Amino acid sequence: MTGGTGSPITSAPSASRLAAAIADKFLIAELAQAERRARDARDWALMLDCYHPDARIFLSWIDGSPADFVTRSKRMAQVPGGHAIHQNGVTGVQLNEDRALADTSCAILMRRLFAGVECDLTGYCRHRSRAERRDGAWRLLSLVGVYEKNTLVPVIPGTAPELNQKRLAAYRPSYNFQSYHREQEGNAVFADRPGTDRPDLVDALEAADRAWLDGADVPLGVGERA
Repeated sequence: MTGGTGSPITSAPSASRLAAAIADKFLIAELAQAERRARDARDWALMLDCYHPDARIFLSWIDGSPADFVTRSKRMAQVPGGHAIHQNGVTGVQLNEDRALADTSCAILMRRLFAGVECDLTGYCRHRSRAERRDGAWRLLSLVGVYEKNTLVPVIPGTAPELNQKRLAAYRPSYNFQSYHREQEGNAVFADRPGTDRPDLVDALEAADRAWLDGADVPLGVGERA
């Protein structure tokens, strides 16, 4: 596309604003990706530095601060088989001056024991984050998982675990195997996370994010502190 001298397409102010917006979107996308890579690499200092201290983390297993998130992630990583690997897709970014929304598709790879059988558990989700520029630096202000589905495959074919079908049916389909394993290990199970099987929760999250991006001071729209 071309334009004459001084047109909105080629004028220096517009080109400068476009370049700044592209740079900001790149930084925000890299920030969202770097936070997940830091957790996978057990780089806890970098993981924590990706967040503002007052950020909120709302995933299938936690609702807390970045400091809580890092502490509990460390603890999980110390348990044999407790760590997970995140395979991230492309991060989409919406930008409005010093506020932005980042949305990243993700496959979470976990190897876990189910009824004594080693299995590969894969959770598919989107990680949504608010990001805010303070004192010239972008950091994340939230991390929320939007759960799509999860799959369970025995590592050795033909050794499928015997799962309690009644228990399994009681969990949310979008993260039922993850919930099953958590309860099996004696951990709390939460049923109020956004997911494809609860579009009302996804709508509430996205509506709150849009309002926040437009300048309103609104909470995340998820969980008890919505």
